[in-house]
Amino acid sequence: MQSLSAACAGCNSAMLQVSVDVPRTAPNVAFFHEPVIQKSLERMLYIWGIRHPASGYVQGMNDLVTPFLAVFLSEALPGQLDSWTPHSLTEAIMLDVEADCYWCLSKLLEGIQDHYTYAQPGIQRTVFRVKELISKNNVAIVDHLDREGIDFLQFSFRWVNCILIREVPFGAAIRLWDTYLAEGSRFSDFLVYVCAAFLACWQKDILGLEFQELMMFLQKLPTQDWQELQ
Repeated sequence: MQSLSAACAGCNSAMLQVSVDVPRTAPNVAFFHEPVIQKSLERMLYIWGIRHPASGYVQGMNDLVTPFLAVFLSEALPGQLDSWTPHSLTEAIMLDVEADCYWCLSKLLEGIQDHYTYAQPGIQRTVFRVKELISKNNVAIVDHLDREGIDFLQFSFRWVNCILIREVPFGAAIRLWDTYLAEGSRFSDFLVYVCAAFLACWQKDILGLEFQELMMFLQKLPTQDWQELQ
C-alpha cells in the first residue's frame, strides 16, 4: 500500500510540473496555446515522464515537442502556422499526431537522456565540450568571458537543455530539428558545433560588451530575423 501511495504521489508531482510548464511553451507561437494543443502536450509529456523514471519529466522538454507537432499537424492544417486554428482537428487526428510526436520525442531523447537525469551530467559535459572547442578556435572569446566573470554554464545551459529551440525563430527551429534527426548518433556532436558556431558568429559583439550587457546578449541572441538561409 505504501509503494502504491508513493507511486501515486510521484504521478501527481509529475503532472503538476507538466501542467505548470505547458502554458510556457513556445511563447511566441499562439497556436500552441490553444486549449486542445495544451491538453495534447500535457498528455504526451506526462506519459513520457512516467515511462522514463530515470529522469522523469524535466523542465524544458515541453518545447522539444513543438517542432514535431508543427510538422505532423501540417498534414491536417493548410497554410502557415501563424494562420492555423484548431477547429478542424478531430479527436482521431489529435490521437494520431500525439502518437507520432511521442515516438519522435522518444527517439530524439534516447541518445541524450543523461541531459535530464539527476544533476544533468549530459548538459554539463556538452557545455564543457563547447568551451573546449571555442578555446581551440576562438580563444579570445574564452578569455573575454573569463575576464568578465561569466561561466559557460550561465548562458549555454539553456541552449543545451532546450537544444537551441528558444534561441532561433520557430521556423528555423524546424529546419534545425531536421538536421538533428538526420545526424542520428552524431547528434550530440552536431549540437556542440552549433553552439560553438553561435559564439563564433557574434565574436565581434561579444568582445565589445561588458558583464551586464554581455549576459543580456547571450541570453537573447539577435536571431529574430533568421530564416532557413542562416
